Amino acid sequence: MATEPKIRNLVKRAKKHDAEAFGEIYDKYVDQIFRYVYYKVGDYTEAQDLTGLTFLKAFENIDSYEFRDVAFSSWLYRIAHNLVVDHFRRQSRRETISIEEHPPMPSLEGNPDEDVFFKMDCERLYEALSKLTHNQREVIILKFIENLSNNQVAEIMGISVGAVKSTQKRGLMALHRILFDTRQT
Repeated sequence: MATEPKIRNLVKRAKKHDAEAFGEIYDKYVDQIFRYVYYKVGDYTEAQDLTGLTFLKAFENIDSYEFRDVAFSSWLYRIAHNLVVDHFRRQSRRETISIEEHPPMPSLEGNPDEDVFFKMDCERLYEALSKLTHNQREVIILKFIENLSNNQVAEIMGISVGAVKSTQKRGLMALHRILFDTRQT
């Protein structure tokens, strides 16, 4: 996967210890990485910490990134993914997502009724995501919240594109059952 020229240039500069270039990389990707981590850990403060650690690790290891088939954004997501996995290992707890804190949501800046319904829908989706398996949730978040391609998701998760498609299908079917099965109350 080709890296866009501007990012390629920023990475080259960052490899030469150009802090300003790395700052631009940070600005471009911090919101995406935070959102990804937040949906994985479900805790705002932990997500902030893990996002910061992702960029620290990226800065420390930028020399190891090579312009080959892996997009730079996929490399960052992979670092974040590994940190999230380590976080859960350290926590030694069953994989759950707290729904006490709400996921980051954009404001509609308009009709308050629409804003309330939008937030309710987001909360319902967030709760439903927490009921999926780890891999299903990972694929759904990367594909539909982060808008990444099947190839990028496969790179980040370390699985085949076929496995991404299969997991996506099972995850969407499970989400549909969770959200629309009227027998559940």
